[in-house]
Amino acid sequence: MYTIKTLAQALQIPVSTIRYYEKKGLLVAKRAANNYRQFTEADKSQLSLILVMKYAGFSLAETKDMLSFSGLSQASCASETQKLILQKKAALLRKIDNYKTIVQLLDAVGPLAITSDTPEAEALLSQKINHIFENL
Repeated sequence: MYTIKTLAQALQIPVSTIRYYEKKGLLVAKRAANNYRQFTEADKSQLSLILVMKYAGFSLAETKDMLSFSGLSQASCASETQKLILQKKAALLRKIDNYKTIVQLLDAVGPLAITSDTPEAEALLSQKINHIFENL
């Protein structure tokens, strides 16, 4: 069994983070006779999953949905989990593409911005910006 303090230390997170996830319904602690929170190894594993999902960019709502799948049949749980993971992966891939486009813009604009005192350079800069904008 873990107290809130020992669980926080074990996972190297602030106690307030555990309280927050408990308040949001992502984690449910048992209470001892003295009303202190008691956490099990299963709670520690669940909290670790919550932290990993946060790191992966899942929202609290998505994380809560994922945790709720455990009450479903194994087939339904696997299906819903897979669907949520594929949606998140697609969103992350879109973000990666957007970041690549931003890097292309910076690569193109940087040198042209320095030499944009000629009409040709300004036209080329405008053309590159428009090309990137059209592909957003």
